[in-house]
Amino acid sequence: MPLSAPDLHQAKREARRAARVRLCSLSPEALSTAGQEIAAALFARPDWQAAGTVFCFVSMPSEPDTLPILRAALKEGKRLCVPRMLGGGQMELVCISSLDGLRPNAMGIREPVDGQVLVPETLGPRSLAVVPCLAVSRDGVRLGRGGGYYDRFLAGFGGQAVLVCPRALVFDTLPADPWDARFAPADILTGGPSRLPQDGVFPAF
Repeated sequence: MPLSAPDLHQAKREARRAARVRLCSLSPEALSTAGQEIAAALFARPDWQAAGTVFCFVSMPSEPDTLPILRAALKEGKRLCVPRMLGGGQMELVCISSLDGLRPNAMGIREPVDGQVLVPETLGPRSLAVVPCLAVSRDGVRLGRGGGYYDRFLAGFGGQAVLVCPRALVFDTLPADPWDARFAPADILTGGPSRLPQDGVFPAF
């Protein structure tokens, strides 16, 4: 039986709480390793090799390191876009030619000060988006941090998308609203350790 809206909201809150507990167990070295493994898997994909435009988030310390992806996109001559948050669940895709112009916003997320702004709907099949998450289920339900930024972006994006996630934050199942983004298992890139010191104490969702 489907959960009521209040019950689903509470289930997602509990899922985020459990995911953050797992996340706190990952060291900076584990997240760096996750980023390197994810980047290696991404670079081997035909959609990366064919992409003329790459949209990739600039990682926070609590996320897999995306610097290898950002640097590779620039080195390979791809058009690189990164997000700039506008608030209210909206963000811009801003083209950059260097990482030097990124500055922390009010939330501490590095983003561009200026640059050409692209509209997601205008990006075609040779565009690739690298999407973050807080956690993901084995069947591809993405659990974000609750802002709705990427659900709105993906609803209008015309290219290909892959989801990146530390391996330790892959759950068997997760609660989801109808509008929550879902990814095919082949488009979920994971890295880092799969076991944690307290494995077994997390609830199943």
